[in-house]
Amino acid sequence: MPEAEGGQADAPALIDAGVFIGALLVEDPRHTEARPLVEQARQGVLRACTIAGILSEVYGALTWEQAEPPHNPAEAAEVVRLLVEPPSAIAVLDERLDAILLALALAATHELRARRIHDARHAAVALSRGVTSVYTYDIDDWKHFHADGLRIVGPPTTLARMAQIASRS
Repeated sequence: MPEAEGGQADAPALIDAGVFIGALLVEDPRHTEARPLVEQARQGVLRACTIAGILSEVYGALTWEQAEPPHNPAEAAEVVRLLVEPPSAIAVLDERLDAILLALALAATHELRARRIHDARHAAVALSRGVTSVYTYDIDDWKHFHADGLRIVGPPTTLARMAQIASRS
């Protein structure tokens, strides 16, 4: 994997829920871009990781009644399991006490409220394990953590959107 801006060449990139959801739901407009990224991660071509909270979000999206196609709970559990169970090379990071304390500090620093604590939690787990890059479609969820050393490095459509936003500023 190429060295990410501000990251280490050997550190994996965190994959956020939207990338997984886009890869799994064939009617999702992100599917064409996200599916190859997730497959590269599963095969170890793209060094990647995620956390249990993100996998829970994926399960929730798959079982939502408006998902295309919708999955029943057993199907969703199987699909999420297959994302990370060997032979998949996607690592699932442990959520330790240091990450929980960092999440609380990040939430307070960035004045995050209510459900936004989950954004801080995801970022804190990544940062506490040396992960400094993230693949996401949710710029607003991750932009807070740029100052903390976490950089959005993909997918390409996200980087293009970020460039457009920057050019308007």
